[in-house]
Amino acid sequence: MNIQAGASLQPQSIHVDRQSGMFEIAWDDMSGQIALTDMRKLCPCALCDDLREQQTQMSGLHMISETEMPSAVLKEVVAVGNYAVQLRWQDGHDTGIFPYSFLKELIGSSSD
Repeated sequence: MNIQAGASLQPQSIHVDRQSGMFEIAWDDMSGQIALTDMRKLCPCALCDDLREQQTQMSGLHMISETEMPSAVLKEVVAVGNYAVQLRWQDGHDTGIFPYSFLKELIGSSSD
């Protein structure tokens, strides 16, 4: 998905539906939702990025156990300037900053 030139990256609304486990976001030109479990797996922080890289380099099949699965219970969403949100998870992980452009790309690619 290509973001339209001139389209605002700052969303009109963000809502977390904890009951359904969905992160909902709307811009003036599109809207969508992402599962909180996917948001946690896609955390863009350096630690999570490094862990994903290590997993891709592992040989053989690795099944993620229940104890290895990070918490997808979202505690708080905090605005970072006017370009991103920081997600704070119940297990204390809070270093992931999700730029609105990244979220818009995720929403757009899931609707294709």
